[in-house]
Amino acid sequence: MSKKKRVFLVAVSLGTMFLLGCGFMQFQKAGIMLTQERYEDAITIYKDFLTEHPDFVDAKSRLGFAYLKTGRLDEAIAQFEAALALQPGDPYSVLYMGMAYLNKGEFGKALEIWQGYRDSKRPLVEIEIKRQMTLLQIAESRRAASNVLSEEKKLEAVKADNNTIAVCYYKDLSPDKSLRAFQKGLAAMLITDLSKIKSLKVIERLRLQALLEEMELGQTGIVDERTAPRVGRLLGTENLTVGNLSLGIQAATSLTSTSRGNVKGTAVCAKEKEKFFELPCCIVQNVAKILGVEPNSEEMKAVCGTAHTKSYDAFIYYGEGLDALDAGQWQKAKDLFEEALKIDPQFDLAREGADSCPGSSSPDIGQLGTMTGPQMSEHAEGAVIVAEEAQDAADEAAAEASGGGDGG
Repeated sequence: MSKKKRVFLVAVSLGTMFLLGCGFMQFQKAGIMLTQERYEDAITIYKDFLTEHPDFVDAKSRLGFAYLKTGRLDEAIAQFEAALALQPGDPYSVLYMGMAYLNKGEFGKALEIWQGYRDSKRPLVEIEIKRQMTLLQIAESRRAASNVLSEEKKLEAVKADNNTIAVCYYKDLSPDKSLRAFQKGLAAMLITDLSKIKSLKVIERLRLQALLEEMELGQTGIVDERTAPRVGRLLGTENLTVGNLSLGIQAATSLTSTSRGNVKGTAVCAKEKEKFFELPCCIVQNVAKILGVEPNSEEMKAVCGTAHTKSYDAFIYYGEGLDALDAGQWQKAKDLFEEALKIDPQFDLAREGADSCPGSSSPDIGQLGTMTGPQMSEHAEGAVIVAEEAQDAADEAAAEASGGGDGG
């Protein structure tokens, strides 16, 4: 089967064919129009078909695709929304509605839509969507960072919500600067754990990283108590955690206020290297206390109940993977995340990193900053088609291995 047929045609059961009656031929003909890129013809047929079968999800979603390909983006989105109202979570509609928003240049909305993509029958495609989301997050974060810097003066009068917080990288005070990977890994864990407290709005790590890059601080840039208020304004957050790391392992944390330009409180957590994994819980508890936030028992169990990983080596590989990801070294980042997983297969953050790490053929960091929405959509669609092919090959191999093949 060709790539286009694999992506666009619908497998219709015999029962569905019977229910559609002669309408099935009409539906099938519209599918053929799609594979031949005769989108206007397909639109006409699908619209006629839907007058007789208004609740047929696949027809609505394929009509949406045809509208997308002819640039009628609002009409495409309307069809995808109608399909999802009838069949929530329909993977096809979620995928292409995200692309419709990309073509409109609405990166944030595309991300919001794709976060709902699930397809247990096509896991390789699901992973590819995660990779495309990472690229989109980086691109959107860089655009946002550039925009806020250009409008910094206007932001001085904007007051952020009191429950917003960003986690900055801790300064490495070790004599040999050996805690660089620890910085990134700890920040990612703190962001994950603080996000479990429902009353807090936590800034994503990639947004902070993009801002540091745009401020020409790069990967070595550290936010301190002096620079925190400016960074807080640019991120749109009232609270920032800043601090220092020293061998031991000791983390000194300060919670700073953007609006007041001062330090709300400080705390120190010290753990032996073998107990490094207890640091996130300790820091989150201290930050919550300074903020005056009282997490409930369920939230604290989620934060402190299970360590992300107890392997120091796996943790360092993970931090190095984040460092490589921020540098746009996609393959190196993936390899490092997978090294972490080899040591600790239960390390969920490392698995998420490996699954969502862009492929080696993805646009580089510089390209992401200049790509338009349609270009991002075109790249994503091509990557999904490759993933579809890989999934079909894997399914066929599994069927043959189980004796389900035809032997020929």
